[in-house]
Amino acid sequence: MTALVLTMLRSRWGRALTVALLTALATACAVAAPVYVHRVDRQIVANEVAHADITARNIQLSGLVEASGGITSTTFENLADGWLDAPGYASVFSAQFPAQPADLEAASAEQISRITFREGLCEHVVVVSGRCLMGVGETVLSVSSAQRLGLRPGAAVSLVGSQYMETLKAYVPAGDSTGLTVVGIVRPRDTTEPYWGTSGALADTASPAFAVDRRTLATFVRPSELQTFEAYPTPGAISVETLPELREWLTGAKSRNSDTARISTDLDDLLDRIDKRRAQVRATVPFAVAPLLVLAWAVIILAVSAATRARRFEHGIIALRGVARHWRWWLAIGETLTAVSIGAVAGFSATGGWTTPGAPQYAAVAVLGVVLVSAAVGIRTVSAPVAALLREVDRRGSRRGVMVVLVAVAATVATFQLRGAPGGVAMVAPALVMLAVALLAARALPLVADRSARRALRRGRLTGALAALRLARRPIGARLLVVLTVALASLGFAAAATAVLDERQAAVADVQTGAPVVLSVEAASRAQLLRAVRAADPDGRFAMAVVPVPANPGAPAALAVDATRLASVAIWRRSATAVPPADLAGLLRPPVAGAPVLVTGDRIDLDITVTQLDRSDVGLEMTVAPTGGQAAMTAYFGSLRLGRHTYSIGVPCTGGCRVVAVTVKLPPYLGPTVTLTVHNPPATEWRLAPGASALSATGGGVAFTLPATGRDGAGTIRPVDAPEVLPVVSTGPLPPDGAFGGLDRKAVAAKVVATVDRLPRLGDNGAFVDLEYADRLALDSDADGAEVWLSADAPQAIVDTLVANGLAVGDRRTVADARALLAGEGTALGLRFYLIAGLLAVALGGAALVVGTLGTNRTDLRALRAQGLPARAAALVEPLAALRLVLTAGLAGVLAGVVAWLVAAGSMPGLNGTGVPPPGPPGLALGGALLVLAVVALATTVRRR
Repeated sequence: MTALVLTMLRSRWGRALTVALLTALATACAVAAPVYVHRVDRQIVANEVAHADITARNIQLSGLVEASGGITSTTFENLADGWLDAPGYASVFSAQFPAQPADLEAASAEQISRITFREGLCEHVVVVSGRCLMGVGETVLSVSSAQRLGLRPGAAVSLVGSQYMETLKAYVPAGDSTGLTVVGIVRPRDTTEPYWGTSGALADTASPAFAVDRRTLATFVRPSELQTFEAYPTPGAISVETLPELREWLTGAKSRNSDTARISTDLDDLLDRIDKRRAQVRATVPFAVAPLLVLAWAVIILAVSAATRARRFEHGIIALRGVARHWRWWLAIGETLTAVSIGAVAGFSATGGWTTPGAPQYAAVAVLGVVLVSAAVGIRTVSAPVAALLREVDRRGSRRGVMVVLVAVAATVATFQLRGAPGGVAMVAPALVMLAVALLAARALPLVADRSARRALRRGRLTGALAALRLARRPIGARLLVVLTVALASLGFAAAATAVLDERQAAVADVQTGAPVVLSVEAASRAQLLRAVRAADPDGRFAMAVVPVPANPGAPAALAVDATRLASVAIWRRSATAVPPADLAGLLRPPVAGAPVLVTGDRIDLDITVTQLDRSDVGLEMTVAPTGGQAAMTAYFGSLRLGRHTYSIGVPCTGGCRVVAVTVKLPPYLGPTVTLTVHNPPATEWRLAPGASALSATGGGVAFTLPATGRDGAGTIRPVDAPEVLPVVSTGPLPPDGAFGGLDRKAVAAKVVATVDRLPRLGDNGAFVDLEYADRLALDSDADGAEVWLSADAPQAIVDTLVANGLAVGDRRTVADARALLAGEGTALGLRFYLIAGLLAVALGGAALVVGTLGTNRTDLRALRAQGLPARAAALVEPLAALRLVLTAGLAGVLAGVVAWLVAAGSMPGLNGTGVPPPGPPGLALGGALLVLAVVALATTVRRR
């Protein structure tokens, strides 16, 4: 019998090859899921690692090393050397402690610097001036530290290790002083380099840092120092293969934490996010494979049926000769099973299944299905009565109506389950809806085709009538229609889902990023940030300074932006606001009563007469901001005294300083009123705190009456160089009391001048204020979290220009990065597989057309030719029937896709709440698929006359 099966294969090798190719395609469709998941796993890991915060990638081990007692330096280093051994990680050792100028007996926090050591520093910096470290007693500074301290290469400084005294509320020397020579000013070679770790590249925003080598570090007397080992991943350290090992190591390492040394990392959060994304993909992709497999099996049924029907007469002769039933079954399925085996191996190998985890299981399901359907078709065919086999009569099914009802019920149940609890079997709801519509179209096809044939006959259109009759009276037409309808509907649904997903991700990325390019920068002050950005872009066309406003309870998240550049730099989504973005600058920057008040020189003298003062602890101070961009400073004049006195303080304002505020340090409780007259005020017009009053005095001075209250800032008077009420563009109302948190975390009076739907970066819950005005109202100048937003047409040299103007540029984020990150989410990647599945479904539909048309019996056409049917008309019958079938499938596919979208897409994960998809991508996809199928239909039906 085996030899007979092989003979059958050789005699009709074309049909066997068709079955083998279809089996290979079915296997490839099944294995596409694990192959896609495996590749997506790698993409998810790569995206998450690339976009993760430095704290999520690095592992830090820190310990406070005391000079005497407790853990020693050697102990900590030896401990960390064997502890921080994460697979694939490299580590950097660093140490630091506070220091103060040797000539100060007591220092405030603003006067503290840091002595730092970081191994391999000179290999990772670029020398701006001077040179890098070589010997003992040498130090290098970052550009911002050097500017802040006013030091250059060759300068000598004397520092002493410092310790904080709680009783004095100040820092005091811990030992003898150490002299240092500044030998160089440096900047990071690459601020994003993993070497710099979580502390950032030469970070000195809190206090200036003197970088020294290990020998110089040892010359300082200090009570303690903070030592740190920071491990960063080398290329390939975080991958799909290393995830289990990393998680196991992290669990063991964290169990060793103690009071003296602790692991600090967010790596476990990164691993959790990766696992979540991978789980989302696995929860979506398998349900796109199920319809593919069903389609593949359906196409194989058509091919096997055609091959088996071609041998019905032979099987009838075999049955007539009395061959046993089981041998007859083997002859019916042996030929097919051999072709199936060859096709399965070929399809599995071609898709890389041997190296893909999970691929054998998917392939086994596909091949098992192919074997079962092939066996069922073959056995059912040869089990017909001998007379039917000899007459080559098809066995017709009688339960098609029942199938339609069952599928419709299943689609309804799955849709309700999807809307109630998405996930699980409910994810095949769209496929069931498409199948239900396809079955209904197949039921209607014979009726519609029959009427079309009758109408064509009445009109004398013989070719059209014969083509319609072939669709009406041959079961293969309805079966092909089901396959083609589901295939086209799957592609249309997937194209719609992809279009909606892309549009949503583009909108989210635009809002989340705020501008085409966002640079994280470090600046000595907000004034320096503004000056540097405006110098780099004088016309205000492509760069804008941005500083986040510290969070205030009850207030929306807010950003301080350079409003003059808001319209040209930020990304504004269409219909985002009823106010044109170009008009927002005028609303955020209304005219003010006065210009900034400037003072120059190295001292400030105030001639003041105090006429009412009931306490001796009421102090006087002035906050000034250097116009050169250095940090703002508060000069303390001392305590006020009754009578007329001159109050003096030294300040570095040779280049000019802007007066921010004059503050009378009133006691923090209800008390007596303070009355004073400033005879030489820096300005003649002042803005007072609520409850205070001012009146002009003789000689050009100004008299102030300040009621002592428990309210913060009651004694602060300011120049009128900023609005009295800060304008705010917001997506909603401000806190009920009208208070709005300023840049210095102190409440300022604010009002909403425009309400918008959403704002760049902040979305539908946030507020914008003007950076320059908000900076003038603040008593500090910190630029924490500062950014520079760039437009899409910003010149490439802008970064170098910003650095040349004193900014340290760090991370660079773009809208493209944000879109890539969103596209890397598990649900999004899972939904994109639906598009791949749709394309594979169309390929299966084309295969079904080939199988159906090649297996068509043309005996009736030859008989009609003998009765006088013109050759031209006979040649056009099959192509016309095939084209009508494809067009009908196109209409039914569009209907099935629309119905599936309306009833199921709004509840699918990743598409929740979506409306009608953009018509372009689905229409183009369906149009292209119809064109391909039409070409296939014509290519397989056109014959020589």
